[in-house]
Amino acid sequence: MSTEQAPATPRADAGFVASPLTEGWGLAAGCLAAATVLGLTLQLTNGNLREDAILGLTRALALALGGIAASRLGRWTPRVEAVLAVLLGGALLLQLEALVQEHPGMYLRLGGPWPYAPMYLRLAAEALIAGALLAGSERARWWLVLALLAVHFSLGVWLLRTSPSPWIDVFVFETQGVQALLQGQNPYAMTFPNIYGDGGFYGEGLVENGRLLFGFPYPPLSLYFSTLGKVLGGDPRFAKLVAITLAAGLMAYARGGRLGAGAAALLLLTPRGLFVLEQAWTEPFLIFLLAATVFSACRFPRALPYVFGLLLAVKQYTVFMLPLLPLLTPLRGRQLWGLIWRAGATAVAVSLPLIVINVPAFIRSAVTLQLRQPFRMDALSYLSWWVTQGHPQPPVWIAFAAVAVATVLVLWKAPRTPAGFAGGVAFVYAIFFAFNKQAFSNYYYFVVGALCIAAAAHVPVEPPASKPRD
Repeated sequence: MSTEQAPATPRADAGFVASPLTEGWGLAAGCLAAATVLGLTLQLTNGNLREDAILGLTRALALALGGIAASRLGRWTPRVEAVLAVLLGGALLLQLEALVQEHPGMYLRLGGPWPYAPMYLRLAAEALIAGALLAGSERARWWLVLALLAVHFSLGVWLLRTSPSPWIDVFVFETQGVQALLQGQNPYAMTFPNIYGDGGFYGEGLVENGRLLFGFPYPPLSLYFSTLGKVLGGDPRFAKLVAITLAAGLMAYARGGRLGAGAAALLLLTPRGLFVLEQAWTEPFLIFLLAATVFSACRFPRALPYVFGLLLAVKQYTVFMLPLLPLLTPLRGRQLWGLIWRAGATAVAVSLPLIVINVPAFIRSAVTLQLRQPFRMDALSYLSWWVTQGHPQPPVWIAFAAVAVATVLVLWKAPRTPAGFAGGVAFVYAIFFAFNKQAFSNYYYFVVGALCIAAAAHVPVEPPASKPRD
């Protein structure tokens, strides 16, 4: 018998294997380009509204949509991979240039004659390793990925030590919420100090006598992760550093190859990544669990329901991922419903213990609070831009209508693969944020992560193998 085999086909107990008609190179190219443009756009204003930032956002959306629309076009060849690797190397250089031109955070405590030397040395090491990843052999790539993750992790530790107490309410929520949990108190029934001095950043009636009248504003799983960060690393943000490092590793090993490793490097070197870490935003948890979900679909499909359940439990708006589930797995009918109920049971199991202690407090802090958030004129959103042009404030339902349209478009055009799922998630959430009343760096950082995950999970399409010969 010849060693040649026919192309693999999807099975109910295996990860989705793309066919030559399922995934071309368009999706990977569009996602990598969109991630680069969006990352550089966030660097312009830290994710706040400005004309050039709106233009950059529009370009990123167009590139992501183009990648999804062209995802079934173009046959994968070694030459195509080489061209994409060269372009990815150029994107990494652009991001590195942007990184060294701006402060990595807002509340750094620096000293000495060369205060940024530790950062520059680590960035140079990351850049060299990333270049070697794109050019090296598969055997060397395994160890180079580990080296890249280790260097980035040390860079994150430097940032946390250099900016130990950022002046932002999210950091207050996490430090005091974790402290309450460790002391056996209910974080959803507590209140927080209003560090900004007025109620402009919160909804009407949520500030009284210098206190914010709500408790921990994120789901329990996010609080568990932050508590682990505090216990193991002395800082709730330590968990976010671990999360984004693990996410990059999962991306690099999901499918292997230099584009997977390059996409992981693109995420680690996105210009505002360190800023998101400093500000204690929770999106790194979301990126980590999305990467773990896609990795499970590619490598360990038996774990997929439970990992996907954790993804649903980590953020309030992850419900928008449920309609996209048919892209992630070949399961249909009862098997798909089995995956969904296991994921739902997992989400409930990790969330319910803190919810049942005081259900009204949880609903007030983690549910209705989101609905009462004010319209932000400085948000990187088309709605905010529209209002700055002198028009009346649009209704909030526009964001949900836009999500519905984007979801239908993704289900129509995206390939039914883990890469198609991640690319669809990136586009749907980019549309949701772009037409929302609030949208800043952390929101779009998740989109950058999802775009990189989609590129990393891409299956290189090979010509059909010849039939076995006796």
